[in-house]
Amino acid sequence: MGSPLWFMGSPCRGTVVLVIGSMLAVMALAVMVPSASAAAASSSSSSSSRCLARGGRFLPYARDDKPAFAADLTYCTNYQSETCCGRANSDQARLDMRNLALNGAPENCPETWAMHFACSGCDPAVSAKPAPTVMCRRACDAVYDACGSAYVGIDPQADVLAPCSLERRDLLCSRLSEFVSDGAELCREAGFAVAEAGNCFEGQPEGVKRSKSAKSSSSSKSSSSSSKKSPSKKSKGDQKRRQRQWFEAYLADLKRRYRHLRKRYGVVADLILVAPFLSLTLTLGKTFSRRLARARRIAHVREAAAVAAEQRRRL
Repeated sequence: MGSPLWFMGSPCRGTVVLVIGSMLAVMALAVMVPSASAAAASSSSSSSSRCLARGGRFLPYARDDKPAFAADLTYCTNYQSETCCGRANSDQARLDMRNLALNGAPENCPETWAMHFACSGCDPAVSAKPAPTVMCRRACDAVYDACGSAYVGIDPQADVLAPCSLERRDLLCSRLSEFVSDGAELCREAGFAVAEAGNCFEGQPEGVKRSKSAKSSSSSKSSSSSSKKSPSKKSKGDQKRRQRQWFEAYLADLKRRYRHLRKRYGVVADLILVAPFLSLTLTLGKTFSRRLARARRIAHVREAAAVAAEQRRRL
């Protein structure tokens, strides 16, 4: 036993060593394979629910880990229960609607544009995939049919087709039907990929809740039929709601522009904004003074005429 080769010299003991080594190797593989598969499954599941940046026309997401409930959405509330979007993303959708409404868009155009284009990035099935978003051809045609007479231009920062905007101070705008020839070209110019059918995105009207198990393409029939509804069938409540949303988006845009001016020019921005109101106040004051003086003159003349008539009657 003093020789180190004695143990290996026995055939039986060599066989036992081989068997024990094989068993240990099998046990190690049995432990490593399930853990590796579990890690792969967890990584795949986490990657499938991540918030991948869209870039282009879409603002950065409010969260970058995974979709969650968003209580601050001002639009695109269909995806509120599970989305990567935040208030800034939904405000951008409302600004698109406002810009379309102020630039000759038909009544159902702003909502159709937001439903298929502006809100597409808030769908968790879309945010989990890398850009560009694959848009269903039916959705592209629906936006083209609804917004053919609206004025659009090229966003120089994102290099995509977008509604003619007050923020960008667009000067070269043209009607959508003059810019592109069909829905597929519209989607490509707007930064989307196009698919005839299959695993593609087609939006839902605002207010239709998205079920957790629903896919982004499962609501194609309902969304296409709703986008083709006549404006006369829409209730007055929906029209008032859209008008209120456009007005709120317009006020939000004014506040943002004021903050930009205030940050850039300081107190001078306040003077620039107050000057028109002061001029209007002075003009109204002068008008009121003139009308008041005229009313006094008329009252004085009438009083003098009444006194003269009374004197003539006494004589």
